[in-house]
Amino acid sequence: MSRDLLQAATDLLKNLGLLAIYAECSPENLYRYLCWHPPEGWGCEVRSGRTLEQFQEFDRINYERGWPLLSLHINESKVYSAVWISPNHYDTAKKVLASYGITPASKKPLP
Repeated sequence: MSRDLLQAATDLLKNLGLLAIYAECSPENLYRYLCWHPPEGWGCEVRSGRTLEQFQEFDRINYERGWPLLSLHINESKVYSAVWISPNHYDTAKKVLASYGITPASKKPLP
C-alpha cells in the first residue's frame, strides 16, 4: 500500500473493527499489515514508517501507559513499524501472530 492510502486504509480497518497487529514498511515506502478482529475492549497504537527517534518516543509513551510492544519491523533502511496493544489482549494477540509464523517483539520497554 502506498503512503497516500495509509489514512484511508486505517479508517476503513477501524470501521470494519479490524486491528493491525503487525506492520512493515519496505525501502520503497510500501506498507503491509496483518489484521485481526480482536475481542471487545481492545486498544492499540500502530505506527509505520518512523525513524528511530520517533519510535523511541512512541515506545516511551506506550511504556508509561502500560501497553507492551507487540510487533516491531525494522527494514534495511532503518525505518521502524511497530504495534503496541492493551495488556489485557497481549497474550491472545501473540497467539494470532504465531499462527502466521510471526514472532512477537522481544524488545524490552524503554526505561
